[in-house]
Amino acid sequence: MRVAQLLAAVSALLFVVMAIYTSPLEPSIPVIQLTFTESAFQTVLSSWRPLDIARFKHHFAVDFPFLLCYGGFGYVLSRRTRLFRSFGERTRSMLALVLPIGAAADAVENALHLYFVLGTGPVPPGLYFAAGTAASLKWMLIAAFVGCAAYALRRKAC
Repeated sequence: MRVAQLLAAVSALLFVVMAIYTSPLEPSIPVIQLTFTESAFQTVLSSWRPLDIARFKHHFAVDFPFLLCYGGFGYVLSRRTRLFRSFGERTRSMLALVLPIGAAADAVENALHLYFVLGTGPVPPGLYFAAGTAASLKWMLIAAFVGCAAYALRRKAC
């Protein structure tokens, strides 16, 4: 349980730091995450000042450690705590992979976004679609895990 608490605390801290650091970006980070084409990605970038683009690039220094922490947290919470004890073993095993897979999708999205903003050559159009798909998968998996955790907590309270 201590490992889960530590990972939860570090994840929360990193999320707050990242949210505060990127709060001046308008449109916000989730908007650029859910772009699927070069034109949509460039539309967001063109609405940012050079300082905002630099802020976007630098936020990855916190985002990569954050995704490691929340992925680990999901695994530990699923396997080493009793939160999902009322679920079947197969479901618990699947839940243990939900946030780590989400974090892996997040890492793919981050790497592609860095490539887009740091790259010097043309980017194959399919990579923009891949980044948007990875971000969508990440958000769906996070929502599914949170929903399952809320359900488990509600069942425990009844």
